[in-house]
Amino acid sequence: MRLAVPLIDVTYDDTVGDSLLRRLGQVLPDLVSEAVDCPEEPWTGPPRAGDIEIRFRRKGAFDVGSLNVVVEVRTKRFESRLADRQRRADLIRDRLSSLGVGKVGVWLILAEGAWSQGGPARTTAAKA
Repeated sequence: MRLAVPLIDVTYDDTVGDSLLRRLGQVLPDLVSEAVDCPEEPWTGPPRAGDIEIRFRRKGAFDVGSLNVVVEVRTKRFESRLADRQRRADLIRDRLSSLGVGKVGVWLILAEGAWSQGGPARTTAAKA
């Protein structure tokens, strides 16, 4: 069984450079998968293509806030996740803090929802 796709939004300020953003993109898939692991959707190893979507957004001129990085994780709501959601958010925050991102905040959103993904059908038949 694979995870329901967590959607991850990362908002960052001018103190966060490209190399750190690349590192966040590398670390977040496994970190979030571990943090949202639960009996209903167990972590079965590194995420595969399509398991997690991460979007990065630089703070705009009118954004207000003193954090250098804010990570919002949206994933499916299960009672086991609700029971210890603060521990899960703290796990993500603590691990990200060790990367030297500055002041970081994590918002874990557990919601009802459904996910569907796909694309054009692929054909493997050779053309004549």
